[in-house]
Amino acid sequence: MVAGARRGWVKIMANVSPGADPVERVVELHLPSRLGYEKVAMDAAASVARRMGFSADRVEALRTALAEAVTNAIEHGNAHNADTRVLVILTVRPSELVVSVADQGFKPIDKAKIAPTPNIEDSFSRADKGGWGIWLIRELMDEVEFTTAPTGGNQVRMVIHLEKQP
Repeated sequence: MVAGARRGWVKIMANVSPGADPVERVVELHLPSRLGYEKVAMDAAASVARRMGFSADRVEALRTALAEAVTNAIEHGNAHNADTRVLVILTVRPSELVVSVADQGFKPIDKAKIAPTPNIEDSFSRADKGGWGIWLIRELMDEVEFTTAPTGGNQVRMVIHLEKQP
């Protein structure tokens, strides 16, 4: 399905066959590199997570982490280039949701910013108050991995485990 949007487009694809009950289902979102489109990814992931049975607080954690990842892809990886896309892949598995966010990699991820916990005191003295997104993603998701995407851009793979309610 393709939906038109001002100065961009959103392409949503799902590989679920009618009547089939696959072990793994995949939803792909091809988003324009424009701020605001992270909300499309947030809403799609939240809908999938609710259908899987995630609790409301886990859905909100997913929404927040995904917003950070897509925003980073738009701002840093794709450098706000409107001709580029962010690919979001939601892979539904029986006990987890795997979320992959890939940009087209105009600016590689700074490996030095992936590992450390930001220092709040340093944030007060800097004009740029950013730098908390990767830390937040790591805090909210069960597994996080930063790699180079098959297309050469940056990719973050996040996993959130389904916790069965008593």
